[in-house]
Amino acid sequence: MNSKNQAPHSGTAAAATAGGRPNLFRSQLTRMPTAGSSNSSENTVRLDVEVLSDTSDIVVRNQQGEIELGDPPTPEMEEGDEQVEDKHEIEKERQRLAEALKHHSENTHAPPDQQEELLEAVRASLRDKVTALADDNWMFEPEDQLR
Repeated sequence: MNSKNQAPHSGTAAAATAGGRPNLFRSQLTRMPTAGSSNSSENTVRLDVEVLSDTSDIVVRNQQGEIELGDPPTPEMEEGDEQVEDKHEIEKERQRLAEALKHHSENTHAPPDQQEELLEAVRASLRDKVTALADDNWMFEPEDQLR
């Protein structure tokens, strides 16, 4: 038999291979301060370890060590760029229609071409709204179920 395929028979060979491996969790090990170090560095090492142990808990526990159940925090809804743009566009459209209506109401005896401008502005606004609704129609369509 080949010596490479044989399993080690002694515990020292296994210990030698285990000792040759690098420690993957070296950064998590705490070092004991040496005798020559100052007192303040000992306190900072202890404080760092205490802070890590307090904040690294996934489950919130009370002082008795029991799991504390509470309401999850409600995330704040931030307005995205699209929502701000949409609100801005809607406000611009409202102002434009209000101006057209104001201009029309000041000239009650307006010639037919000004009335046509007002009607065209309203029609354009309605077309934009219909287009926006058609784009969102996919939300209201039934989903195809796979069988």
